Amino acid sequence: MSLWSRALSVDELDDRTWLELMPWLDRYGSARATALNALAPTSNWWELQSPVETGADTEIPELCAELSRIYVTDHPELRFADGLIRTVEVAVDALDLGVSAATLVARLPHAPTTAELFSRSPADLFDVRGAGSGEVHEIVCAALILTVLRDPATLRPEASAASVPALALLVDDLAALARWRMLCDERDRPLLSIDLDTGAPEEIQEAVARLGAVAARDLPVSAPADPVTELADYVASLPAAERNVLRHRIHDDSGADSPAPSTFPFGTAVGDFLAALRTDVRPVAAFDRILRDRPVLAQVVPGLDAPLWKVLDRLDDRCTVADGWIAVPDLAEAEKQTRALLGEFESANGVVQPAGVAAIWDLPAGELEAWMNYCGTSMLEGWILTPQATVAGHAAQILEVVGDPLSVETLVARMDANLDIHSVVEELRDDERFTVTEDDGLWGLLEWETDLVTAVRTRIARLVDGAAGPDGTPGSIELDKVAEALVQKFSISDASARVFAASGDFDVVADCVRRRRRTHVPAVPPERTKRLYRLDERWRLRIPVTRDHMRGAEFPIPSAVAGIVGCEPGAETVLKSRLGPQALRWTRPIPQLGSVRRFLDEIGIDEYGELFLEFRSDGRFDVLPLRTFAANADPLRKALALIGYTTPEVVPEERIAAAFATAIGLDGETRPRRILSAYRARHEAEVVSLLESAWVRVPSGQDRPRL
Repeated sequence: MSLWSRALSVDELDDRTWLELMPWLDRYGSARATALNALAPTSNWWELQSPVETGADTEIPELCAELSRIYVTDHPELRFADGLIRTVEVAVDALDLGVSAATLVARLPHAPTTAELFSRSPADLFDVRGAGSGEVHEIVCAALILTVLRDPATLRPEASAASVPALALLVDDLAALARWRMLCDERDRPLLSIDLDTGAPEEIQEAVARLGAVAARDLPVSAPADPVTELADYVASLPAAERNVLRHRIHDDSGADSPAPSTFPFGTAVGDFLAALRTDVRPVAAFDRILRDRPVLAQVVPGLDAPLWKVLDRLDDRCTVADGWIAVPDLAEAEKQTRALLGEFESANGVVQPAGVAAIWDLPAGELEAWMNYCGTSMLEGWILTPQATVAGHAAQILEVVGDPLSVETLVARMDANLDIHSVVEELRDDERFTVTEDDGLWGLLEWETDLVTAVRTRIARLVDGAAGPDGTPGSIELDKVAEALVQKFSISDASARVFAASGDFDVVADCVRRRRRTHVPAVPPERTKRLYRLDERWRLRIPVTRDHMRGAEFPIPSAVAGIVGCEPGAETVLKSRLGPQALRWTRPIPQLGSVRRFLDEIGIDEYGELFLEFRSDGRFDVLPLRTFAANADPLRKALALIGYTTPEVVPEERIAAAFATAIGLDGETRPRRILSAYRARHEAEVVSLLESAWVRVPSGQDRPRL
């Protein structure tokens, strides 16, 4: 008998109560009994019924599958031998696990029978090499089903069970990868890449060479199916009424949201095409260019009388075509990801050099600038200016771009706003970023005097991005010209100038300075990363929940986070968590975190809410909800919640300022003015607003600290 191949009869089920068989249910707690009651018709069934009785009106394998999710979530450290009453050993092959789960069990020492398995907990299984949440849930479910059987000894291994599950898994995974390569039109790209130690014998070198030559074309993988044909066949199979509803959804140009967006799963022709298409977009691209690369998008779908691109736009909520752009999943989310990318490149004053972004983001010349314009991003002399909340912030951006001191009159003119000059001067004098000369009243940035490296690199960027080399190459300028300009501007030696020109973001090729070609964003220190805060040995990143998070997609995270957990560019890391391994990859230009949907389901967070991703240097990961307060609550307590404190009310009053300082790397600082200035520099508008309401000068009669 197999655990999964058919429903279980009552004759096969135990007549003891669920609670007797599974003591962990008593530990589950009455506070969440509602979740258990929802699994079977009888209230408190786990206390009142046996599996025999419950099996009369409930599918036991399905019930155990739901119980396995609760067990893994609420009791990850509980060994099966402690949570389940079962002493009979059976062969693990009899559990009829899938090849992936069977491979996981086979990696346990002494695992021919379930005795070894029952000595472990879900957390132990997650620690096994290659473990994933799907495999662990399947194994836990098998353990639960085994527990409710009257006589588990009757189980016999399936004749088809693989003697070495890892080999079957390897074949399945190679076939899946080969199919993906075919979808991406990479039939000849090797499927495997193996690092070989120096000095390996010739026979091994030859074996590695053969493995490295295996490509999708070598495996019996069918060519991608035609999405237009699949859609046409599907539409033709529908009744006339349903076909008309579908046509209306596609041709309705009123702008109303579709009441029931569809999702084409991976494994169908349409789902496969969309998956490959999204690798080209990531997260936005000019629609005309994608249409040239994938002309099938222009083909009309029979029965729907609309091109494929319009059908996908209207029927799949993970792909949007609008205003000349194609975005994943939509333009609003693409703008969020764009801001995240700009955040990796922005200076302390919120200035972004577009050439640096273009070197990372795979967009053709002119497309990035067009997208920036579409997003309404402010630009000055070709440089991107991120939004600023203050006049001083905007003034600092102008000075950074211009690179030379300016009079306040010129600054106000460049701001293109109706501002009172005296008010601007007062704001600049109160901001520690600025200096002013007494003789001519020119305003500059303090960093020009205190941070020579940043000032020199900014000047090189201006020279390189604004010039063309002797051969007309854009973004290239003769080394001699760069050295001369740096010596004149900063009074450094010619040798030092040439070292600067060949370091950091720049390289010297054929006596010309150009931007160094990057494959990954530059690593930014955690202290400079917006919405990332340190609490003791933990770092918490506050993010808004998006549609992609809810559907289980991976998503970009700041480079600082990858640095905290030790993930280098080009590598990937598997973090440990209470709900199993969490993948973090820096194989793309920006680090990507794997799906966190299981955490969202567990803590009950919906789209458009906010949460914290917690990272530790020891490789631990967690997801936590944002603590919310009433509108009239103490602003300092509300601000503490925004920087990651789940119980801000317990922070002693005398430790509050230090808590804000430590969160952004200002250990030992307690002066409100300095702390507030640092949060302003990080562009933490929400936190700044709350701190200002508590710390900035207020009318007399109100008892608040003053800066």
